[in-house]
Amino acid sequence: MKNQNKWKISTLISLICLIIPFSIYSLWIYVYNLGTTQAERVSVFKKYFPDFLDGRWSITIISIFFSISAVILSSINLKHLKGMWKLINIVILILSSLLLFLNLFSMM
Repeated sequence: MKNQNKWKISTLISLICLIIPFSIYSLWIYVYNLGTTQAERVSVFKKYFPDFLDGRWSITIISIFFSISAVILSSINLKHLKGMWKLINIVILILSSLLLFLNLFSMM
């Protein structure tokens, strides 16, 4: 039972790792729908983040890092959990993989 709790906590950590790039991408969709020019959209988007994330790829790299972390954690958790927790890890794995590929594609 104690070991199962460790894997469940790891699942919650992977969910948090998924939420970070998901919220960044959701913020970009919100800013994009404001209806301004692309330069203004990027400027508004970057205002939501601290100044040290002002580089061209810094926000994308953070999103990629957390997506990879979610993929790794959830794939490890798949081997150790059953039932609903396994399903949660499958969903996390799929969504984080999609966000990872989306971020990598956006860097091309």
